Amino acid sequence: MSAQSEQYAVALFELARETDVITEIEKTFASFLKSFDKQSRDFFTHPNIKRYDKKAAVKAVGLPTLFQDFLLVVVENGRVDILDKMYEDYKHLIDKMHKKMHIVVKSKKTLQKSRIEQLKTQFEKKYSRKVTIENQVDESIVGGLRFEFEGKVIDDTINHNLATLRRQLTK
Repeated sequence: MSAQSEQYAVALFELARETDVITEIEKTFASFLKSFDKQSRDFFTHPNIKRYDKKAAVKAVGLPTLFQDFLLVVVENGRVDILDKMYEDYKHLIDKMHKKMHIVVKSKKTLQKSRIEQLKTQFEKKYSRKVTIENQVDESIVGGLRFEFEGKVIDDTINHNLATLRRQLTK
């Protein structure tokens, strides 16, 4: 999470929780971003278009009040450029609330289902959360695995180990 996008996501999440509309807001946010094409982005990020015109456009869409108010604040503060990141941060807060964690595992080749299940069980036990694993093939990896989750990276690849050894030897 970036600091700015996280602040907006947390504010929206807390307000949605108070009014018990967390899921509805997530769906509205996702739907809004899906229809937020390049032309719309250009309009909302163009420096020569006045903020009141941008706000009028938000009001004209007919969004739920909480989400509309959120967008009005985003427009007022000129942060439309990080709206996608705000959505990712909002989804992350929902996952955290439901004790879910998504882990991307990068490997040279596609991992077998049994290996993915083994990793899933290890992470669930370690973090006491429901884990989903997404395996991505990265042919630049010589061997080993790279884990990415919640802004963290655990790099246990041969590439990383060789680079670390190389740095240590050149000191």
